[in-house]
Amino acid sequence: MIDKNLKGLIFRRIDSYVNEMIDLQIHLTAIPALSPDNQGTGEKEKANFLHQYLLQSGFPEVVEINAPDERVPCGYRPNLLVGYPGKNRQRKLWILTHTDIVPPGEMGLWSEDPYRGYVKDGCVYGRGTEDNQQDLVASLFAAKAFLDEKIIPENSIGLAFVADEETSSSRGLDYILQHAENPFTNTDWIVVPDSGEPDGSAIEIAEKSMLWLRFTTKGVQCHGSRPALGKNAFLASSHLIVALQSLYKKYPRRDRLFNPPESTFQPTRKEANFASVNTIPGEDIFFMDCRFHPA
Repeated sequence: MIDKNLKGLIFRRIDSYVNEMIDLQIHLTAIPALSPDNQGTGEKEKANFLHQYLLQSGFPEVVEINAPDERVPCGYRPNLLVGYPGKNRQRKLWILTHTDIVPPGEMGLWSEDPYRGYVKDGCVYGRGTEDNQQDLVASLFAAKAFLDEKIIPENSIGLAFVADEETSSSRGLDYILQHAENPFTNTDWIVVPDSGEPDGSAIEIAEKSMLWLRFTTKGVQCHGSRPALGKNAFLASSHLIVALQSLYKKYPRRDRLFNPPESTFQPTRKEANFASVNTIPGEDIFFMDCRFHPA
C-alpha cells in the first residue's frame, strides 16, 4: 500500500496537470489515426508526436515495436512501450491503451469539427477523446506524477500505447505478444482501461467474443424503371439483414457479467453500390458486427 502522504503528493501533482492534460487531448485529437481498414493511413503521425512528448516529459527510452503493414505509407503500424522502474523489478503494472480511432461517420451530424478538440461544460469533445485518449492521457500523467515527484513505486510501471485496437489488434497487442521482444511476463499486472464508469469505480474484467462478417449479394443490374429485367442485389441485402435478426433467437443466452447481457448481431457498415439513383444494383455489400458470449 502506498503511504498516505505520498498518495497526497501524487494526487496534488495530478491535479496540477489539468491544463496540460487538456492540451495533450486536443493535440492528439487533431491527428487522425485511422486504420487502412477504415480508409486511413495508420497511427504513425500520432505515435511520433506521443513518442516525442514522452521523452520531453522526462520518461526514459521509449521502445517501438512496429508491425509491418504494406497498406500504410510508412509500411508499419507503431506500438510504443515505456517504463518507470519500481522497487520490485520482477513485477510491472502495465496500463495498456490504444492510439487508433474509428471514423467520425457523417460529418454533418457533428456540431463541431470532430478533429478540433474543445472543452464544453467541463468535458473534452472530439473524435477519439473518449475512446481511448482519456485513458491514454490519464495513464501518462499518472506515471508522470511519480516521475516528477521522484517517488519510486513499489512495483514498476509500464505504459503500452498500441495500434490497431479498433480493427482486430493483429498489428497491435496481438503482434506484440508474438514478438521476440514481448515485454509482458507472467508476473505482471495488466490493466486495459477501455471501458468503465465515469468515476472510475468499475473495472471491466471480460468482453464477449467478436465476429465481423462481410456479406456480398449478387443480382443483375438494370434500369430502375424496368425492375423485371434485373435482380435487385440491394433488396436481397435488405431481406438478409432482417432475416439475420433471427440470430438473437438462435443464441438467446444471457449473462449479467456483460453489458448488454445478451449476444448482439447488428448490421453496421454498408458500401456504396451505384452512383446513379435510377440504376438497380447488381451487387451490394454490407457488414455485420457480432458479439458472442464466450463458449
